[in-house]
Amino acid sequence: MGGPALIEILDRDGQVRQAIPVAHWPLRIGRALDNDVVLSDPHVAAHHFVIADDGAGLALAVAETRNGVLMGRRRLRAGEQTPLPGGDEPIELNVGRTRLRLRLPGHAVAPEVGLLPAQPLARRMVPIVAAALALIGGALFNSYLNTDPDAFARSAGASLLAVFVGAAVWCGAWALLSKTFAHQARFGWHVRVFLYASIGLMIVNALPALLGFVFSWPWLTDFAFVGEIAVAAAALYFHLLAVEPARYRLLKWVAATCAVVGLALTLWFNAQRTDQYGDELYMNHLFPPALRLARPIATDTFINDLAALKPALDKKAKEPGRGDAGASGEDD
Repeated sequence: MGGPALIEILDRDGQVRQAIPVAHWPLRIGRALDNDVVLSDPHVAAHHFVIADDGAGLALAVAETRNGVLMGRRRLRAGEQTPLPGGDEPIELNVGRTRLRLRLPGHAVAPEVGLLPAQPLARRMVPIVAAALALIGGALFNSYLNTDPDAFARSAGASLLAVFVGAAVWCGAWALLSKTFAHQARFGWHVRVFLYASIGLMIVNALPALLGFVFSWPWLTDFAFVGEIAVAAAALYFHLLAVEPARYRLLKWVAATCAVVGLALTLWFNAQRTDQYGDELYMNHLFPPALRLARPIATDTFINDLAALKPALDKKAKEPGRGDAGASGEDD
């Protein structure tokens, strides 16, 4: 491992900002001008660390520094010395706020990544236009179902305006973040994420209600918010992926954590509001009876089953309301 090597200085996205050939050992790295590799980082010591060949292989020795060297997950303090890890993967070092990558002759070279074939603009726009039309159609259909015929035009116009303004503001904000941190706006990426996530939200809003009615499964609509939170977490991940493309593992954990926190808060708020974890007290979605696949219940059986609810309802009626705990008997 003592042959020629390459030190790469990486930017925050993991891209190589500068590559410095190493022709001899020891290799001195720090902020002073007499080092072999000079780093302009105020969090790096004048003589931060040295990589030398001790006969048994390359070893890293940390000099007098307050911040040490992070090699993988191990933090090396001032005065520590350790052999460089073996294997065929390049070695990443974090010095102050600078990321370094040491490539040695025995390290494997990543396979060549093929160039994506250039596609005409019209062909690239087809999925975006199709998704936009689907979203607009869904918004208009929802307005049609929820408004009277006389107010449909006004409601449809308000819905379309909300979609266009919301998409512009949302995607513009994410594009600004991408431009700030990744130096590329990626506006088209964020538009696609917005469109696909919006269509996904429409599906998870409509499908549980339909399936709950067809199979008489009220729990589907009761916990439909689980699908909504999952879609929102996925959209957050893909938005963040354009901002921090080199930290996709961390972003997966961020999205999963947000989903778990959102789910826990929703369950807690539902329990505080209605004393149950679901969203709905009863299934209130009606579709054409021809869609029903569940076996109908006889009227007598339904009435008899209601009798079992009477003790629970009587007990609930005797409980004080949430706002009655501190009420005085003299209140009007």
